Amino acid sequence: MKRLHWFEITLIVIVIGVHLYAAFSTAQNFPQRWFTRDDAYYYFKVAQNISEGHGSTFDGVSPTNGYHPLWMMANVPIFALARFDLILPLRVMTVVMAVLSAATSILLFRLLRKQFAEPIAMLAAAFWAFDMNLHGIITQQGMETGITAFSIVLFLVLLQKYELGWRAENRLATRQETTWLALAALLVLFSRLDTIYLVLIVGIWVVFRGTSIRSLLPADMLITLALLITGFVLRAGLKTYLANFSESAILTFGLVFIVQTLAFFFLGLYAHPKTIPPFRLLRQTALAVGLSTIVLLGLTFIGQRWINIPRAVPLYYLAGMTLWVLLSRWGYRALSPWPTTPANEPESALETLRLRWRDWLEQGLTYYGIIGLALGGYMLVNRWLFGTFMPVSGQIKRWWGGLSDNAYGGPVKSLLDIFGLDPQHSQPWEMLLNVLKAISEQTPFSLWVILTSLAVMFLMLIGLNRKQSANALTLLGLIPLAISAGLHTTFYGVMPYAARHEWYWVMQMLVILIGSALFTQLVTARMRQQKWGRVTLRTAALLLSLWLVWGFTSTITNRMTYTPASDPAYMDVLPLIEANTEPGAIIGMTGGGNIGYYIQNRTIVNMDGLINSYPYFEALQANQAPQYLLDNVGMNYVFANPDLLLSTAPYSYQFQGWVNETEGSPKYGNKQILRFSAPGE
Repeated sequence: MKRLHWFEITLIVIVIGVHLYAAFSTAQNFPQRWFTRDDAYYYFKVAQNISEGHGSTFDGVSPTNGYHPLWMMANVPIFALARFDLILPLRVMTVVMAVLSAATSILLFRLLRKQFAEPIAMLAAAFWAFDMNLHGIITQQGMETGITAFSIVLFLVLLQKYELGWRAENRLATRQETTWLALAALLVLFSRLDTIYLVLIVGIWVVFRGTSIRSLLPADMLITLALLITGFVLRAGLKTYLANFSESAILTFGLVFIVQTLAFFFLGLYAHPKTIPPFRLLRQTALAVGLSTIVLLGLTFIGQRWINIPRAVPLYYLAGMTLWVLLSRWGYRALSPWPTTPANEPESALETLRLRWRDWLEQGLTYYGIIGLALGGYMLVNRWLFGTFMPVSGQIKRWWGGLSDNAYGGPVKSLLDIFGLDPQHSQPWEMLLNVLKAISEQTPFSLWVILTSLAVMFLMLIGLNRKQSANALTLLGLIPLAISAGLHTTFYGVMPYAARHEWYWVMQMLVILIGSALFTQLVTARMRQQKWGRVTLRTAALLLSLWLVWGFTSTITNRMTYTPASDPAYMDVLPLIEANTEPGAIIGMTGGGNIGYYIQNRTIVNMDGLINSYPYFEALQANQAPQYLLDNVGMNYVFANPDLLLSTAPYSYQFQGWVNETEGSPKYGNKQILRFSAPGE
């Protein structure tokens, strides 16, 4: 068994110790200062109901699958304790999240330490564990983010371990290694289902190891998607695109990418760029991109009955893809540290296929077969138990995105927002963009000048340290991770999808953190050659880590006090609701996760549908939600802001006449208890 490094022991003691202090603090701290997101309580209440034999339901009536499965499985034994005390499982959850945070940070330290100077790996791990912004998103709220981060970093560590073995022995992955990677990928997938992009891209990375396909194919995928979506939006306008073109754009991408991949492979564009002379690269690029453009033109003019493509899109694709192929292959050629003619490089694509198809097929079937069987089984179980193949919550947010004047923020706000790069609206890359915005506000330079300068500097550093950079990008899994994060961001943007939240973007946070560590490693390369430089770097890393620890410790200990609460209620709204409804009342709310968990002798029904049943979602779509809630749930109250409820989609055109003010009922802010009944009753 590997001995723990002193840094790892220190990190465990601090993270677990501070969270143990929080876990034993005053009970009211947990609903008021720690677990404050409705979405966490969706897990908590459903897990409690499962443990008590009521099934997968939030309200005890409607079966729901609006959650990610791995985290729900972890929650069930914890919230079995809720039958004894509602706060006890929250104390346990605080410690569980601390264990996940510490474990993730240690794995991150070990991952980076193999490629970077130890102080840089220490600082990155300390930042992940102790930065309060990350802590508030990843650890504090009790969401699936903690286990998602742990699963992704574990996946990267396993990938690094196998990659080192493959290099040392100059071989491909064995079936056993591919199987273990697939099982690790399943942990990632079921921790958050939208990590499917990472799971798929790592499969390409592993199957096509030893060829440039592993890097170029995923990168081509991301750029193809970006170019096509940009063409659609520039030609149609964002609002028109979201209303009329989004599904066609995704279908267009799928069809074009298949044709493009075949053309690129058989015309030699996935050979190592150092084996392709410049003139042949120009010729093969013209042929391959031209063929893909012809197919796209055919879809534009012939497929109008079933796919809607603006006529300018093929031109955007032709220009953008030609430029990308040339720049990416020339860049690969310039930055690759390996010999001019890689050993054992076949002379043609057909020769490559003849030599390697059996290995590719075996590894692909092993990896994707395990993933496909597990995902297919999950989908079939969902269909059997809940009437739909995938979580209803994602389907509802997709539906919300297509509604005008909805209460949930709507879809993306700009073309840049599609790619997560709008500094005013985007969340995916804000861990980096917020820092750059702060710099731009203190300097005469705009955000984009700073970002561009940073990117150019990064590329120059990679060029000056080609071998170290190539090893780091490969052995840290940064290439598949970054491309997967880009696909993840973009696919959320290309669809009308509402109510995206900051905890969706774990992959992006890891890309920024690992990328920052790589940048620091390259910047300090010369400095570390001198003893004074190594001492300076270690001292700086230690001081910055101590500063992070101080902020972490003081913030949490000040927040989670042991002072008895002046009000025994877990939430100040609970006495109001309980005083104005009878025991056994069934009360509808949008959201309602925390109230649903803490309220006594009443039932909270989730009206927005995120943690309700699929039949309720169908009723919402059919404008029959009130009738469904009356007939199937027996709801008799609504706790809401009546003005907002009756003026925003999807409730405004359904609940008119169904809710009435209760005489003498007090208000809580703008919300009040409304009597729910059929019109005329």
